[in-house]
Amino acid sequence: MKPVAVCRNLLSRQKKTAEELDAYELWLDNNGIPWERIDCYHYDIINLLPNYSALIWHYSNFVNADLMEAQNILDIASEMGLTVFPNHSTGWHFDDKIAEMYALQAAKAPIPNSWVFYELKACLNWLENEAKYPLVAKLRRGSGASNVKLLHSFSEAKKYAKRMFSSGYQPAPSVMYKTYSKVQSARSVSDFKNRFKKIPAFLKAHRFGKGMPNEKGYCYFQEFIENEGYDLKVAIVNGKCCAVTRGTRKGDFRASGGGDIYFKRELVTEKIIRSAFAAAKNLKMQAVGFDYVVDKKTGEGKIIEMCFGNGVAKETFEVGGYWDESLTWHDEPLNVIDEAMAYLFKNNNTN
Repeated sequence: MKPVAVCRNLLSRQKKTAEELDAYELWLDNNGIPWERIDCYHYDIINLLPNYSALIWHYSNFVNADLMEAQNILDIASEMGLTVFPNHSTGWHFDDKIAEMYALQAAKAPIPNSWVFYELKACLNWLENEAKYPLVAKLRRGSGASNVKLLHSFSEAKKYAKRMFSSGYQPAPSVMYKTYSKVQSARSVSDFKNRFKKIPAFLKAHRFGKGMPNEKGYCYFQEFIENEGYDLKVAIVNGKCCAVTRGTRKGDFRASGGGDIYFKRELVTEKIIRSAFAAAKNLKMQAVGFDYVVDKKTGEGKIIEMCFGNGVAKETFEVGGYWDESLTWHDEPLNVIDEAMAYLFKNNNTN
């Protein structure tokens, strides 16, 4: 039996020593599946792939090389007959909010009204004559809410659009914003200290994102949905659903990247759970994390973003339990990476 190839992205190599096993490697060990580490950044990677039965590569939106070629290499590996994670359906729209919008629209998922423009003239005409303010503006790339702006008037939107169709914006989050975000979301002095300790790790991650080109030549907008001070991260994997609640920062409408994470089962409605299962099924994703914002006026949940990485993120581990596809609640921990791997190796012909 050929071993499974596991690639560590450049960022994770900074966080763990070579001797430490990551969650994927631990699962393979525990299930008696032979594996080896592989360097997918190697110039001869394609010729190395036939030595393996599968390729697992949890690539990062902080690593420019990953955004450039990771999914392409995984897709080639799949065409060569390897079982891969993430596969094409799971990863083609990774860290591309416009692609996510198109995919979610095709899947008939509940999303906010959204608009994308590729010409400045058409964009300005819409902003002046049709847009309703406040309006949410997003870059195609980036995470942690650093590239999300709330535009309150046509004059603000006009200025934003003109920059997007000229110099654009850098998608990598700034050190100043990340520090501000950590401070704003801290609930206590001890919480502040713990968050502040994470800044050095962010500085290392920021180094890999410096090569990202500015985002420009388009504008992407979503309707503003006023929330109750939180959003929901809903993960779907292996026929199971778990969720966490993320508090917004003080004086801010954004929750992503703040780190204020807790579990409150009653906030996750049956309609949200059903819509998450349906969207994941229609999108044919191996694992996915949906970001839901809940309308303060209607109580309706809308998917504003999605990502396979969030579907297997540490924050969704063991958050109090999970629902199965019949919506039965299971009051036991759910390790989403273990579930993703279990799904992958029982469905190894669905690349």
